[in-house]
Amino acid sequence: MHIRRRCGLLLLLLGWVLPLAAQGLQPFASGSYQAIIAARGDQPFVLAFWSIDCPPCYAELKMFAQLQQSRPFDLILVATDGAGASTEVSGVLKRFGLDHGSTWLFAEPAERLRFAIDRTWYGELPRTYLFGAGRREAISGALKAETLEAWLDRHNL
Repeated sequence: MHIRRRCGLLLLLLGWVLPLAAQGLQPFASGSYQAIIAARGDQPFVLAFWSIDCPPCYAELKMFAQLQQSRPFDLILVATDGAGASTEVSGVLKRFGLDHGSTWLFAEPAERLRFAIDRTWYGELPRTYLFGAGRREAISGALKAETLEAWLDRHNL
């Protein structure tokens, strides 16, 4: 019985992960946040959470795309939409030219993942974290280009 259940879970997971991988998206699940941080060590990076249903998120994605052209920086984008939105999420990222970087899609209930990321985050979007010099700065709402440029300057990017 346990083998059947495990095989069933494995097939379910593969049925969800393989289409994401084909679209360049990685499933953001428990432990993904910690893995992203650990993989970057002390290097500065931007972690931005967004959704296809969030108009201010589109303005932020446009800003990221424009800044990436003149000042490349480590940008991780995580869509808080579920697996059913993978095609639309991929389309939005492609439209902004952001489909080539580190892109993720929530693979577990949003509340659980938000709590694991930041206990003070209640779901407002966009939500951006600026990591650098051993610090994490959280920004709720649309990130201003001036704020990001000043952060890039501080980190010589």
